[in-house]
Amino acid sequence: SITLEIETGWHLLAPPVRQEDQLHNIFAEDAYGCTLEGCSKISTANSGTGFYTRSYGENSSFTFNGEVLSEFSTNLEPGWNLIGNPLVTSVDINTVIINHNGLEYKWPEASKYGIISPTPIIYDNESGGHIGTELLSSGAGFWLYSYHGDVEISFIPSTTAEEIEASNYWN
Repeated sequence: SITLEIETGWHLLAPPVRQEDQLHNIFAEDAYGCTLEGCSKISTANSGTGFYTRSYGENSSFTFNGEVLSEFSTNLEPGWNLIGNPLVTSVDINTVIINHNGLEYKWPEASKYGIISPTPIIYDNESGGHIGTELLSSGAGFWLYSYHGDVEISFIPSTTAEEIEASNYWN
C-alpha cells in the first residue's frame, strides 16, 4: 500500500498499485472517469487509469492498497487518453517507452515522429487548471494524445547511474 497527501481542491490521480479497493473506501468524495465526451462517476480505477476527485480538506491523506508494480504497460486509443503513473515512484517522461508498429521509442522521439503529444497534461491544483509536465509523480493522472492506434506506453523504472567519486587527480 502507499499513502499520498493531497490539498483541498480538485485532483487528477491514478492508482500507483494494482488496485484492490473501491474508490469510495479511499475518498470521501466521488471519483470521475473522463473522456472528451464528458465525465461520469466511477467506483473503481485500475493501475494506469486516471480519474478526478475533489477534497474539501477533510482527508488530507489517502491510501491505495494493492500490489506494487515493478513495471506497467497499456495500450492507447487514438485521440486523448486519461491514464496515470502506475508506479510508486515518480517517472521522468524521458524514461517512458512508447511502442508503435513494432518499434520502441523514448517519449521525446515518439513525439518528434508524430506518434504522441509532446507533453503529458496534469491538473495543477494551485493554478486551478491543466498544465504540461515532464515529471509524473506517483499517483498522478494525466492526459496524453495518441495520433495512431497500435500504440503502447510502458513505464519501466530506470536505474540511476552510479555516482562517480570526485578525483583528486587535478588538485
